[in-house]
Amino acid sequence: MNTLVATALARTIVVAVNADDPSLSRWLHRAVVRGDIVRLVRGIYIPRVALEPLQPWHVELLRVYAAAAQGRIHQPLCGISAARVWGVPLLHDERTAVVDALGWHNRATRRVSDVHYWATEDDQAHVVERHGVILTDLPRTVAELGVRSSFERTVAAIDWAVRVRRQVGEPVTTIDDIRAVAESLGLVRGRARLERALTFADGRSESPGESWARVLIHELGFEAPDLQHEYRLSDGHVFRTDFRWASIRLAGEFDGLVKYRAGDLRGGRTAEQVVIEEKQREDAVRATGDGMLRCVWNDLRDRRRFGQILEVAGVPRRVQRQRVQSRAR
Repeated sequence: MNTLVATALARTIVVAVNADDPSLSRWLHRAVVRGDIVRLVRGIYIPRVALEPLQPWHVELLRVYAAAAQGRIHQPLCGISAARVWGVPLLHDERTAVVDALGWHNRATRRVSDVHYWATEDDQAHVVERHGVILTDLPRTVAELGVRSSFERTVAAIDWAVRVRRQVGEPVTTIDDIRAVAESLGLVRGRARLERALTFADGRSESPGESWARVLIHELGFEAPDLQHEYRLSDGHVFRTDFRWASIRLAGEFDGLVKYRAGDLRGGRTAEQVVIEEKQREDAVRATGDGMLRCVWNDLRDRRRFGQILEVAGVPRRVQRQRVQSRAR
C-alpha cells in the first residue's frame, strides 16, 4: 500500500451508520459543512488536513481501502475499485465517491448508498487478498474493467497487466489468462470490445500514455509504429525510443512529464539532469538520420491536435499504403 495512503487510512474516523446519538450526527454535519472533515464513504470520515499530502487518485484509493478495511462492505472489490488496489492505470479517471464490489448473484446489480454492487455468476471465483482487502484477482479485474470501459482505457490496462517489466513477486498475467476468465464468468455484454482490446494490446508499451497514443494512431488511420526500437550508437551506448516509423525514419517519444517532478522516478537525478539526458538522446537519434516526434498528455486529449501532429511529421496513413500496395499488384 502507498505510504501516504496508509498514513491517511490510520486517521479515518469510523462512525456507526445508524448512530443513536443525535449530537454526534449534528457534530458530523457541522464539521462537514465547515470543511473540517470529509466523508469518504457512508460511516467513514477523515480530517481534511489528512488529505492535503494526497493526489486526487490517492484519495480515491484511500476511499476504497477505507470501505473495505473498515467494514463498510463485506463483498470482494471489483472493477475500478479493484483496479485501483492493483495499481492499474486508469485513463480518464473518475473522481466519484463510489466503491465497486461484487454482488451476490447474477441479478444483484444495484447501488446502495456509495457502494455499487455488480451482478456476477460467481462472487468467489478468482478472488484473492491484497494489502489486507479481498478483491478480484488481476485477470478478472482487467476482464471486468474491459467489458465496461472505453477501448483506450482497456488497452492501457491490458498493456500494463501483461508488461514484461512487472515488479519481482507480482503475479504474472497473460492475455490468455484474461480471456479465459471472461469465458469462465460468461461475460457477454461488452465482450466484443474486450476481445478487440485483447487483440490490439501489446505489453511492450511501457506507459499508459504510450498505450493511448497507439490507440489514437490506429483509430486516426495512421501507420502503426514499431515499439521500443533499439538504437546502438558508435560509442557503444544503447537506448530505446517508444515508437519508430521505419518507412519515414521517424522516432517517437511519449513524454508523461511525471519524471520531471517525481524524484523516485528520476533515480536520484535532478529534473535538470533528466532534461539534459532527454536532449542528448534526441540529438543521438537525429545523428543516425532519424527524425524525432514528441507528444504529451494534452496532445492525446485532443484527437484532432494529435492527428495534426502526426500529419505534419509525415506519418503515412494506413489506407494510403494499402492502396499503393493494391495498385502495385
